[in-house]
Amino acid sequence: MRCKNCGWDNPAGNVRCEKCNAQLNEYQSDDQTSYFGHNAEEMNPRATVAGLAPDGFAPSATALGCAACGYPIRPGDTVCPMCGHAVVTTAKPIESDLKQEIEVEKPERKIGTIIQGATYDKEKADLERKKLTGFLVSYSRTANGEFFPLYEGKNVIGRAASSNISFQGDSAISDRHLSILYRAVDRKFKFKDEQSSNGTFINGQLVDEGELKNFDMIRIGATNLLFIEIPLSSFE
Repeated sequence: MRCKNCGWDNPAGNVRCEKCNAQLNEYQSDDQTSYFGHNAEEMNPRATVAGLAPDGFAPSATALGCAACGYPIRPGDTVCPMCGHAVVTTAKPIESDLKQEIEVEKPERKIGTIIQGATYDKEKADLERKKLTGFLVSYSRTANGEFFPLYEGKNVIGRAASSNISFQGDSAISDRHLSILYRAVDRKFKFKDEQSSNGTFINGQLVDEGELKNFDMIRIGATNLLFIEIPLSSFE
């Protein structure tokens, strides 16, 4: 007989439940009821405890009872109320948990202008943007000529790639050979030889520092450069 108090399956003829000692004389026997599609011979709490459940059947996830002691399990129970045995369920995760798992941390978006896959910081570009003040023109490196812009502030000329104007093909030029400085307060172009190995020549004269005049010829290493000033007063 199945005890209605604890769900334990007792042998026929028992007066009291072996599990909880409740009266059994008014309870119906196992052969008068079925258990979720299984008859009494196939499935009952005692068979579950003995490990005799049919293949693929999970009694701990049904109302038949705990897999360890047979005590009835209610929906939502995670452990058996009688013996504390863990209840295996196939419950689906809550929707909020699914959203939390799916949500992926997004990388921080950088603000800037993207050109051919490279991101350039707009604020940095504004800081580096300076006023155009003059040019250096050369025919030493190519017969068609080339020009190099000079900006407000300090312009470093040398063989190093980090120079503002770089001449990497001329081995007679030092890494930091010459600097040309323009200040808006006095509107003058001042040059200074940066302790180069072969010196700086202005109009054929070896000079360490001084002021450049329009159309002065500068020679560093084997490269000749014509200095051209932009008269900014014409644009005011």
